[in-house]
Amino acid sequence: METRQIVVISGKTCSGKSELARLLEKEFGFAVVSNRRWHPNDEWREGMEQPDILDRRRELGKAEREQWMFLETKAICAKEKVDRPLVVDHLDTLAQVLLFRQSFGANLVHVHLYASDTTLQERYATRTEGEADPLPYDEVNQLSGLDEIKALKEDADVRIYTERSDSNDTLVRVAARLHLYTPPGIRCVDVLIGGQYGSEGKGNIVAFLAREYDVMVRVGGPNAGHTVASSAGPYTYHHLPSGSRDVTARLLLGPGMTIHLPGLLREIEECAISEDRLFIDPQATIIEEADIGTEKEGHLVSTIASTGSGSGAAAARRILDRGKDTVRLARDVEELRPYVGTPGNYHGSTSERLEEAYHNGHSILLEGTQGSGLSIFHGAYPHVTSRDTNVAGCLSEAGISPSRIRRILMVIRPMPIRVGDPDGDHGHTSGRLKSPTTFDEIAKSADLEATVLNAAEKTSTTKRNRRVGWFEWDQFRKACALNAPTDIVLTFADYLKSTNSKARRFEQLDAETIKFVEELERVSQAPVSLINTRFPRDPDTSDLRSLIDRRNWTARSKRR
Repeated sequence: METRQIVVISGKTCSGKSELARLLEKEFGFAVVSNRRWHPNDEWREGMEQPDILDRRRELGKAEREQWMFLETKAICAKEKVDRPLVVDHLDTLAQVLLFRQSFGANLVHVHLYASDTTLQERYATRTEGEADPLPYDEVNQLSGLDEIKALKEDADVRIYTERSDSNDTLVRVAARLHLYTPPGIRCVDVLIGGQYGSEGKGNIVAFLAREYDVMVRVGGPNAGHTVASSAGPYTYHHLPSGSRDVTARLLLGPGMTIHLPGLLREIEECAISEDRLFIDPQATIIEEADIGTEKEGHLVSTIASTGSGSGAAAARRILDRGKDTVRLARDVEELRPYVGTPGNYHGSTSERLEEAYHNGHSILLEGTQGSGLSIFHGAYPHVTSRDTNVAGCLSEAGISPSRIRRILMVIRPMPIRVGDPDGDHGHTSGRLKSPTTFDEIAKSADLEATVLNAAEKTSTTKRNRRVGWFEWDQFRKACALNAPTDIVLTFADYLKSTNSKARRFEQLDAETIKFVEELERVSQAPVSLINTRFPRDPDTSDLRSLIDRRNWTARSKRR
């Protein structure tokens, strides 16, 4: 029994029928049945001019003409996979529509497009401009006379007046009437953010979860490096979602991204990312070498321990240089065309690709950047980064509505870190730690090797030494208030006690660690769902990571 949605389009010439069919195919995956496709002659299907098409139609008898699209549709239905919707471009008579209704019943939707004759004639003149001997507009519409057009309009389930609508406007209106957009109540996006000052171990957590998702989204820029341990060896992601080389998920870089072109192209090559997997929003900002120079030659690196990646300078220039021809976006870069599209034929926007994912019931993971305490709005100014690093800022940069969120995972470590002074101990730091300590003290407290900790605790992007402090409960609660996490992820549990590194189950953790977890849950009012018991500190180690998974949920989509 046929259950797919069948859309048939009717309307006068230049009312927008073929463009609507094309966009339904492009944006929603419809199969298209066109009156150029049914005929066995290849010439018929290959860009024939309007007069030639009409001459061929007239060669057919009336009965053949009434049947041709119906028979082609039935043939395609037999060949296409059962769940793929189909659009028919187009039908000329009410008899044709009724034939479809009789066969497809409630699965059929008749869409009729119309506009004033003046507008349609103007569109036709534009379309045929340059043709040697175009047919008069009235003759083009002879196959569907005025009475026939009126009957089609009366029969239509959906009627769209296209007088002041371009093809994209028409698509939106028709798609809404066809219920193609996913309701806001469909929640399929999980967001993972840092709850402190960055370097919480987000990359490894994302990589662990990545196998459960259909789509992975990254925001931020190269000032945030997420290092991931895997069987192929450690790798630091600055642009691509963490774990990209180890999974098959679709990858999206949002419009809020700041991109260092050589770095991104290197990541794409090293991770063997194919063109069909990666989409880059055309609006993403390109970091120029001058932006990097501005940050490194200015005061930011020396006074607040900025990474000097150029992300902040590029973002500021995008704002200050509006109206000037000085800002490059991803759409302006030739090397990114396979992932962005070409002028006039961009692959859409991140929000459009996400809309497609919502519609298909795909699971989506949004990977945040840095940590809550570094937010330019909510962090301790001036020791902040150039963007909002909380969940609201990440959603904005990606183009995701808050109503799409299913879960918010906030990653923390038992001892927060901040970047050290790039020039040594000159009082220039990335910000205050309430209760500073040293990795020697942590190693002594947890019974770990101090030399190993000090060697491992360097930042992913700048390779600077990290400063460390004891846990800050008020900062943690503020991050909870800003982000309302549904899940807490605790990393570096072995920094609390070295024996935690051997734990495979929650009850095997050190007693004081369990008390710490329970207090985290009381303060956050959220479960500690994932606990990382150790990270590799030797690049050559085969001991990659260990996670205690206490979740009562999975991200795997229904389609799997």
